[in-house]
Amino acid sequence: MTENGGRALPSCEFWYCDVLGLYDARVFREAMAQLPWPERRAKVDRFVFQKDKCLCLGAGLLCAHALREAGAHDLAMDYGPHGKPYLKNHPHLHFNVSHSGTMVACAVSSDPVGIDVEERQPYDEGVARLCFTHEELEWLGRQDDADQAFVRLWTRKESYLKLLGTGLSKPANSFSAMPGAYPEPNMCFCERELANCALCICTRGHAATGGSIPLVSLCNGSTMRGTSQCPTEEP
Repeated sequence: MTENGGRALPSCEFWYCDVLGLYDARVFREAMAQLPWPERRAKVDRFVFQKDKCLCLGAGLLCAHALREAGAHDLAMDYGPHGKPYLKNHPHLHFNVSHSGTMVACAVSSDPVGIDVEERQPYDEGVARLCFTHEELEWLGRQDDADQAFVRLWTRKESYLKLLGTGLSKPANSFSAMPGAYPEPNMCFCERELANCALCICTRGHAATGGSIPLVSLCNGSTMRGTSQCPTEEP
């Protein structure tokens, strides 16, 4: 539990997992049988490409594991007006998932939370001009590694938008999330560099603790994982 501004703040836990092993047909079948949501299984089946199937399945498995670890016994879901899912019988638990490359990630908190993981990619000036503010573009121009800075800034902005859960109703260029800038008071960005991805968790005023979990642990219900506190930036 972290304190800020004189009030006790809720905790946040996150997990991430490389789901490359789901490309094995036997592992994929066994993992599908573990998925608790029929609608998620149907979504997996609707994808054409195996990469998308594996990411969708892996994200679902990780989400179910994270919610059970947080104490949720009934995983029945419903959806908000902008399509953000929530647990019908555990409304106090907030969660968010993300995936990119072969990595899936999930964050669970007692407050709204957003998480984004992005595979490293080259700096795209066209996307940057469309989605970033003038101040963010200037910040990007000062960075030695434009590719790394681009992905880092993207995950910060995306994680905040996912915390809001309002879809595309808030334009990405209507706020700044570069290091040292905060879209709201008491906002925190918890960042981690992975092997080939950038990860960011956005919370309202509290640190995130978590780490990696092997795919086999998701498939057999184990809780083994590497845990540490994520570096946190807050105003």
